[in-house]
Amino acid sequence: MSNKSMLVLGSVLCVGLAFAASIRGRRGLSDLNQADAAFRDGVYQARIDVAGGRKAHISSYRWASDQDRASFISGYQRSFKVLTEQRTGKAIELTAIELSAYHDGVVDGARHRRAAQPFQLSKTDNYRKAGGYAEADGNLVVYREAYSNGYQEGYYLPQESAELRAISQN
Repeated sequence: MSNKSMLVLGSVLCVGLAFAASIRGRRGLSDLNQADAAFRDGVYQARIDVAGGRKAHISSYRWASDQDRASFISGYQRSFKVLTEQRTGKAIELTAIELSAYHDGVVDGARHRRAAQPFQLSKTDNYRKAGGYAEADGNLVVYREAYSNGYQEGYYLPQESAELRAISQN
């Protein structure tokens, strides 16, 4: 083959690969667009929090049904983790207080869901006592925020996935 035909063949292959990659990328975006509104809202809220440099703060109360709240949490978690790792170049690291509080929240939320109790985050002993941290100590707010995230996940997400997440974060 001549140099011209090799150049044309190489150009056609490059254009074909670029086209295939763009289709695959669009398919990934369309999967996200086909998710329900609560999931997309979770993705949006995570983007806002990451862009603002804030820690994760799940606010599933924005949605009325348990199914929508679970979907919101899923969208938020996925996006927050990916976007934070893209922004910082490393995995999210939680402090010992955040890990403990998150785990306490998952356990309490799952227990309340299994017992068919209403959502009662602020009425639990763990939330009120905040792991024994004093109000003057800045760790009280940290504990309650992480506990709140864990409680919502334990209460609204399928039991197995919430427990596995709590275990994997330890």
